[in-house]
Order: sequence, then C-alpha cells, then structure tokens
Amino acid sequence: MRTAASANPEPPELTYGTYNGFAYMPAMPGIAYRVLFRLLGTQEPGGRCLVTEEELAEALDVHRSMVGRGLQALILAKLVFRQAKGIYLLNPMISGARSVTEHLEAIGSLDPADRLDVDDYQERYEASVAQAEQEKKEKRLGRRSSPGRSKPTNTVAEGTADVLSLSTVRDRSRRRTSRS
Repeated sequence: MRTAASANPEPPELTYGTYNGFAYMPAMPGIAYRVLFRLLGTQEPGGRCLVTEEELAEALDVHRSMVGRGLQALILAKLVFRQAKGIYLLNPMISGARSVTEHLEAIGSLDPADRLDVDDYQERYEASVAQAEQEKKEKRLGRRSSPGRSKPTNTVAEGTADVLSLSTVRDRSRRRTSRS
C-alpha cells in the first residue's frame, strides 16, 4: 500500500547541476582532481563545502600538504574559492543547486573572469600558476635577505647558495651547550 509520504518523497537537497564546466578542465596535478571530486560529494546547495584540509586528507588517505597543493591548484583554476578556513565555494559552473533557476542565477551572477567556458582557460590557469610560483619565489628571496638574517659568507657567485657537507650539518645539529 502506498502512503502519501512514499508517493511524494522529499527531493534531495541537490537536484540540479550543469557539469559541462568539466569540458574545460585544465591539466592539473592528480591530487587536485581527487580533492575536487571529494568537494563535489560533500557540497551543500550552492556549492558551499564545509570541510578542513585535515578532514580531506583523512578521507583521501593522503598527507595534509598534498590536500593543500590540490586546493591551491583548484583555486588557481577558479574551480574552488576559499571563503575562510574550512569553508570553500565551488564555482557555480560545476556546483549543484536545488533548482534550475537557482543554478542559472548563480552562473549569471558569476564574474566573467571566473567563467570556465572561455577559449583561453588553460592559458589563464597556466598564467595563474606561473604568477603564484613567482610570488612564492620572491617571498622566499625576501626572507633570505631580511635584515635580521645574516647573508651567506662563502658564496661563489651571486645567487648561489652555500653547500655544507653532511658532517658539518650533523655537527651543528648535535651541538649543545654543556650544562654544569
């Protein structure tokens, strides 16, 4: 016998999504795809994902730093936007929604720079990756030349780093002040 509840079951929260954005996926590291698929499976309507890097790492059985790399690739590809620690928003072009209208409104309000269906998507992603790598390099160089740190004394040419023998490094790590 059918009851009213079985005849009209409640629809799932996510009932609609256009996943044609996947046709424009850039070439990313493999971990980025694993993280993306996990986020797609945990999203709320509108593409909001409440999950920490630690939780993703545990679910994917990888180190947290790998999840961080995957998220960074997804953010540079504009597939995921970080709202706060543990709160991510999927690009509306790949997220789910409660209705067709809600989904199309989200895509319509998307900044044109964040759209996935553009001809130069791979080039934009590669430019974002190159820019992020350059910023990371400059940040590292900035730390090396900060006023509080001493510069290496035995450099052969400008821009080369000191190379210490393994025994020297071991001796340094074992040095302890004698306690009397």
